[in-house]
Amino acid sequence: MSGTGRAFLRIVVSLGIGLVVGALTYYVTAVVAALQISGNFTNNPLMLATVAIVGALAVAVGWRWPIVGLTAGIVIIAVVACAVTGRMGWSPSNGALNPYNAVAFGAMSVAPTIVGATMVAASALKLRSRRTR
Repeated sequence: MSGTGRAFLRIVVSLGIGLVVGALTYYVTAVVAALQISGNFTNNPLMLATVAIVGALAVAVGWRWPIVGLTAGIVIIAVVACAVTGRMGWSPSNGALNPYNAVAFGAMSVAPTIVGATMVAASALKLRSRRTR
């Protein structure tokens, strides 16, 4: 296989992995944002800390594998946009643990959008730093 063919295959594989990572990150972020942790808080600090950990992992993925991170971030933002424009409904009784409810719940909460935007920004910065060297 020539160098050009190998590079093309590597990009295609990175895009495929980015799609999977984006879908999994969206689901994990929606579930973490829906955690019912006891306490008299509007947003429980433990839930916020777990969302921050998911965000930090998203930055690490975006920085280490920029094509995967960029694709995953775009997937997350696209899922939120589709759920909002499609006016998907969600049920608070099921929470985000139900995969069908997680898409709508994640779009309602801001956590997946922030994680997706963070992945896009980290990946874009890494790709930009590679180009300026």
